[in-house]
Amino acid sequence: MSYLICHVQKFKANDVKGTQIHNQRESVNSKNKDINENRTILNYDLHNEKHINYNHKVKEIIKDGYKVNKGIRKDAVVMTSTLITSDNEYFKKLPPEDQEKFFNQTYEFLKEKYGEKNIVSATVHLDETTPHMHLCSVPLTEDGRLSAKILFNRKSLLQLQSELPKYLQSKGFDVQRGESGSKKIHLDTQDFKIKTKQEELKKSEVEFNKAYNKLNVKSKALENLTTNISNLEQTSVKKSIIGSKITLQEVDYNKIIDLAKKEVLNENSLNELKKINKLLERDNLSYHTRYKESLNKYDKLKKEHKKLNDNVVGLIKEYKVMVSTLEKNNLMPEVHQKLKDKKETERISRRNKREDLEL
Repeated sequence: MSYLICHVQKFKANDVKGTQIHNQRESVNSKNKDINENRTILNYDLHNEKHINYNHKVKEIIKDGYKVNKGIRKDAVVMTSTLITSDNEYFKKLPPEDQEKFFNQTYEFLKEKYGEKNIVSATVHLDETTPHMHLCSVPLTEDGRLSAKILFNRKSLLQLQSELPKYLQSKGFDVQRGESGSKKIHLDTQDFKIKTKQEELKKSEVEFNKAYNKLNVKSKALENLTTNISNLEQTSVKKSIIGSKITLQEVDYNKIIDLAKKEVLNENSLNELKKINKLLERDNLSYHTRYKESLNKYDKLKKEHKKLNDNVVGLIKEYKVMVSTLEKNNLMPEVHQKLKDKKETERISRRNKREDLEL
């Protein structure tokens, strides 16, 4: 049975646009190395028929559902993103129609839990290493308060981690909840990937330690064998003057009998131990190599994460300058119309490509 992975990320107003760009693949220069652009056409949104403006959608939801008679703080959490997935091997076993059913059932569960009117999008990504869904919603309570602290506190997140796997099991999916109290629910997407690599590294270390301990046990057995054989070589043997008989001291005779009982004198056993020792030495080297490779991958991910953050800061600055220039020259309405026409053309193109792939 595979583990269901479920974690939630919170966004303030300034972060909403970046989430839209990632979910809807609006950037042609994405730094995400896991994205296979040839498969991006297979991504889909279970809540929206076409791409949307996340900021506009969030503002509409807040306008319709916010009931508190006071303004919203500038640093308030206005949107959350719930990431749902499992391990890659699990999805490899599921036919495409069952994968779609998996995310559809998850969407229905979360829609009921968060309220359909509060859902911004439910984007399924099939163009990365492991299929997953980002369900974005506005954290509005039943009495109309905007509060991610209430809806996504630790207790409610742990409850979600327990209830969702049970629900999916009732729909025929062989998944179980992850570790109780897992900190994955507090990570953003990039840190989540780094955390996953760390856990893979830990598994490699566990396997290495098991092999190392096994090697130690066999090495001690081999050492004892060598000592016993060395003792045997020191046995005093005398040939009788008459006949072909040899004589042993009683202590040496008992030593040989004892070794024979332990099958130490069995040449096959000795050869087998040597073979096992060579195999374990080879495994030891292999685990060391994998350990170093995992560390290198982890360092690369951290560097890529920093570069990505730097690029986002730069892009935000460029965007603000561009918007300011357009507003000064009263060109914003024209730009909005061009973007709208471009997105509609891209949507039709993606739909045609998807139909071609299905054929």
